[in-house]
Amino acid sequence: MKNIFKSILVTIIILGGFSSCSDSDLAIDTLYEEVNTTGSVLRILEKPLDLLNNDGEEKSCLCFLVEVQQGDGSFTPDFKEVRVKIELFDNQDATPESSYTPNILYKTIPAESFDVLSEVNKLPSYYIEITIEDMIAAFPGIEIPSGASFIVTNFELEMNELDEDGNNIVWNVSNAGATLSGPYFNSPFSWKTIYINN
Repeated sequence: MKNIFKSILVTIIILGGFSSCSDSDLAIDTLYEEVNTTGSVLRILEKPLDLLNNDGEEKSCLCFLVEVQQGDGSFTPDFKEVRVKIELFDNQDATPESSYTPNILYKTIPAESFDVLSEVNKLPSYYIEITIEDMIAAFPGIEIPSGASFIVTNFELEMNELDEDGNNIVWNVSNAGATLSGPYFNSPFSWKTIYINN
């Protein structure tokens, strides 16, 4: 009787083991199977202070440490350049009506300048340093009002990979998707900072 019971128990365990190895219908398994991992991310590792002014070195620097990741990060990203654009707004919603400057291309950073591997993920990184004085000088003839202004810094990542039209793929705030702004990716492609003009 004990042998029959042991045989039944062993059979149940073996069948249970086979059934547990079957494909799952869980959302996480579907995510792993269906997500395209060939995309690209411009990850912000260090961001500027939330409130900037003209007092002191750290408080007057719109500075970012960024790294580029393509795919799952297992290979060196193949990209052409990163573009930094700046626009100033008079309210936090940053609506087109509240902009009092054009959206200017402040800086273009070629892939060759990403020559330091980040300590975080060992991916190509670059330190973007924009002083408040340089930012103001980028808008000649525009008087920045006293009080609070909202600086919106937009990033564009141009890949060497081509789309179906034969153009280089460019990732930016309008096509990267809201999911990239989560804590894992930390890649919003747009950053808002408050500037107090004294």
